[in-house]
Amino acid sequence: MPGGGDVRAIEVEKGVWLIVSTVPASEYGEAAVERGLQNMEWVGRLALAHEAIIERFLSARAVLPMQLFTMFTSDERAVENVTGNRARILKILARVERQVEWGVRLTWDEQAARDAVERKHASPPARGHTSAGINYLARKRDLLDVNRTQLTAARAEAGRLYRALSRKATDAVRRTATEKAAPGSRLLLDAAFLVPAGGAAAFRAALKESGRALARQGLAVALTGPWPPYNFIGPRGKRA
Repeated sequence: MPGGGDVRAIEVEKGVWLIVSTVPASEYGEAAVERGLQNMEWVGRLALAHEAIIERFLSARAVLPMQLFTMFTSDERAVENVTGNRARILKILARVERQVEWGVRLTWDEQAARDAVERKHASPPARGHTSAGINYLARKRDLLDVNRTQLTAARAEAGRLYRALSRKATDAVRRTATEKAAPGSRLLLDAAFLVPAGGAAAFRAALKESGRALARQGLAVALTGPWPPYNFIGPRGKRA
């Protein structure tokens, strides 16, 4: 962490290690953190540093990320905390062993679809009120179709993609709250998948195959990862 000491490994028991760094109380004490939380630039720098350390150990047999600002007054207190939660921690480590997280987003840009309709009807109609009226009605019909038919079909595709990728994963979680909150470009799918490290190629191939078909329907697929299993370290996996 910025201002902290070197990263160290503390052996809690055979095969279980704590990755720690000593930080000064003047910069990371309770009062200092409370002030820092008001500065998103400061929080962002620490979050990036925290993430970088976690990713450095992504090749380990299993990684259990701790939250940002998880701090103890000494190495002994940190070990004591892990020992006191040993059964729960070992259960989580067993679940995510040799697994990584992949993030998938599927978006449909309503405005782009509406712009396509406008371009389709942009050419001047032939002379006469009848032709102009027909063109106007056709344009209105196609614009309504964007909201009704196309969006409904796009949402159905998002559900099919999630189910298909879930079959390639050990576990999956769909963040529907994020989907509903996204403004502008319609976020139809925001999901995380827990995938065996050895199954990454098959998972990516399945997504690539689906992505080509979805692109023809105006849907864009974005893949991120591999990540530490942030969404799968709760007590009940995808329902955590």
